Formats: sequence, structure tokens, C-alpha cells
Amino acid sequence: MNKGIVSKKEILFQSIWKLHMEGTDWGSIRMGAVAAASGIPKGTIYEHFRSKDQLIAETIIWSLKKEAEEIYRKMAEASGFAAMLDVVFEWVGSPQGRVLFLMWFMDKGKFPESLKKELYNFGRRDCEGLDTAERVTEALIRSGFQDGALETEGGRLARQTALYSALAPVIAYSMFPNRYEGISWEEVKSYSQWIFTGAFRKNKETGRV
Repeated sequence: MNKGIVSKKEILFQSIWKLHMEGTDWGSIRMGAVAAASGIPKGTIYEHFRSKDQLIAETIIWSLKKEAEEIYRKMAEASGFAAMLDVVFEWVGSPQGRVLFLMWFMDKGKFPESLKKELYNFGRRDCEGLDTAERVTEALIRSGFQDGALETEGGRLARQTALYSALAPVIAYSMFPNRYEGISWEEVKSYSQWIFTGAFRKNKETGRV
């Protein structure tokens, strides 16, 4: 692939991501604003993307992949289960984490239908960032079980729901800190860790999760 094209795409993705992080909804981004932010003329942009929706969809996938790589890198450098879990909590509590994590549960309703179709057209194999939650959960479970922090590796139900349940307090606190006066960020993360580990405790009567 031509390096010049890759470079221009990267500039465009970064520019659109910045526009969104500054408060512009995905569906409200205009090509004129993209051209101004990136310094790339609209005519040149359309040489590489057939539509604005394709460009924004590729930006979303690019951002998912980029953030996923950063999470995996930090988790690999973390020492032990608790530190790995803290990496996840800190990322989800960050502005970029909230944007990407909540997008698939809330913001999709705000997407124009044409943009939704572009996102769906990529297919799962092209959206490596979309399986981030599953891969992160697996890594946490392996580490927690090895460290003795988790009593079981859990069944299908626990694996599907544990991480999302644990992240709920982190998301609520990071989005609306004023509602939780007197509660510290460390307390929130501690509570979220308790929720996660609780999903992998054995039932004392049956010995099963």
C-alpha cells in the first residue's frame, strides 16, 4: 500500500477523532470541517473515500483498533491481576474510553442509518477493536485465577456479564462525579473489583460458579 495514502488517511482519522472528542456528534461531522482540520482538500479526500459515511466509519474502526492495542500493551506491562484490572478501569474512566465503550450501547441510536450500514459492512474480522471486551475478560480471568484472586474461571454467563457489570460504577462515576460527593475514585475502583471477582466465586453449596 502506498505510504502517502496511509499517511493522509491517518491525518484524516486523527482530525475526525479530534472533532468528535471536542463535542461534534459522529452524524454531525461535515466534510468542510474535516478538510479544514486536516488541511486536506475535500476533492482529495473523495479520491480515497467514496462517501463521508465510509470515512467516519473507518475512523471509528481505526480508533477502536488503536485503543485496543493500547489496552493490551498496558495490560501486558501490568504486574498481576489487580494491576491489570486497574488498567481497564482507568481506560474506561478516561474520555476516549467512555466515548468508545458507550458508543456501542448508547450512541449507535444517534447514528444516521447510512453510517450504521457502513459500520456493519466492515464485518467483525475487520473490526479487531470490537472483540476487545472479550479478549480483556479472558486475560483478566487467566491472571486472576493464576493469582488466586478468582476461585473459578467461570461459566459462559459469568464471562458474558462480569466485566460489563463491574464497569458500571466506573462509568457512572467518571461521567457524573458530582453525584457521588464524598466517594473517591479509588473506592469506586475497589467496588468494581469486588463486583468482578464476585462473579467468579464458587457457590459454597454446589462448588460451581
